[in-house]
Amino acid sequence: MPNLGKIFKLDGVSPISVIPMDIVYRKFQPNEGLEEIQAEIFVTAQNRIPDRDYPVPPKDEVVKQIKERNENDPPDVNAFRYALTSDGKPLAYVQSHFMNRFNATEISYPHAMDECPPEVQDKLFKEVLNYIVDRDKDKGDNHQIIAGGVYQSKRKAEITFLKSNGFKVDRKYITYRYNPENLEFKGEEKYTLRKGDLTNETDLTALIELGRVDETALEAFPEEEQLKRYYGNIQNRPLKTLLIFENELIVAAGAIRAEEGQNPMVQFTFYRPGYEPAWKLLVTKIAKQAYEITQKHLSGTYEADSGTEFNMVQELEKSGHVKFISKSYRFHLPKE
Repeated sequence: MPNLGKIFKLDGVSPISVIPMDIVYRKFQPNEGLEEIQAEIFVTAQNRIPDRDYPVPPKDEVVKQIKERNENDPPDVNAFRYALTSDGKPLAYVQSHFMNRFNATEISYPHAMDECPPEVQDKLFKEVLNYIVDRDKDKGDNHQIIAGGVYQSKRKAEITFLKSNGFKVDRKYITYRYNPENLEFKGEEKYTLRKGDLTNETDLTALIELGRVDETALEAFPEEEQLKRYYGNIQNRPLKTLLIFENELIVAAGAIRAEEGQNPMVQFTFYRPGYEPAWKLLVTKIAKQAYEITQKHLSGTYEADSGTEFNMVQELEKSGHVKFISKSYRFHLPKE
C-alpha cells in the first residue's frame, strides 16, 4: 500500500481550514449533476495555471466533453469521487481511468475550489488511490499507476504531494509553441509533399510503414495492429494530413486538427530515422498551415532529455523557430 503521507497545499488552496463545513462525499452517477460539478471545479482549477499552453474551455463545453467521454467509455463509479458542501456546492473531485492500450491506470490530481479544505482533497485522492491499487493488483507486472500534467507554476506543491503518496517522477515533457512567421526551411526541393488521407489505402499503407520505424510510434504502438487501430480511430476526425517523400520513400508524415476559431492541435508527427531534415520541414509546413486556418499558434509537447526529436526541437528553439511554454511531468507508483 502506498505511503499516505501528509497534507499539502494544492491548486492554490489555503492549507488552513478557516471555516468548518459539512462535507458530502459522492461516487459518480450519470446525469445527476456531477458532470456540471466536475466541469465547474476543473475550469476553476485550470484557470489558476498561468503557464497553460492553451486556453481553458468554457464550462458548457467541458460538460459536453465529460458526458460524451462517459457515454463512449462508461467510468468505474468507484474511481470517480466528489466532495460537495451540504447544500450541494462543488468542492473537489478525483477521477481515475484505466488505459488498456498502455496497461496503465491514470489518477488525476484533486482539483478543487478555493474554499475547499486541503484535508478534503487529500481524503479524496487517498480513497481513489487505495481503491485502484486494490482493483488493479492482478493486471500483471507491467501494469503501472500513473499521474501527470504538473505544470511549471505548480511544480513544487504537486510534486511534493505526489511524492508524499508514494509516486516517483517517471518522465518529463516540454511544450513549445511554433513561430510560423520565423519558420523557414532550406532544401525543400529534394522532397515531394502532398496531402494525405487516412481513408485512402495507399496513404494508410505508407503511414503504417512509417509508424514501424519512428521511435515515438514504436513506443506508443509496439504492435502493428495497435497502430492500425489508432489510425482507424482518428480517420474520421477533421484532420489536415501531410506526407513527405524522397523519391518513392515516405520519410515523414504528420496530421493536425485545425478548424477556424479553434486551437490547433498536433495529432501526430512521425519520421524515418536518418531523415531529420524532413521532420523539420514537416513541422514548418503544419505550423504554418495551422496558423493560416486558425490564426493561432500550434503547440507541440516532447519528452525531455530523450530521443532525436527532442534534440531537433532544441535546435529549433535556439534558432527562434519555437518558444518554450511549459514543463510537465509524469509520475508512476512503484510496486511493492
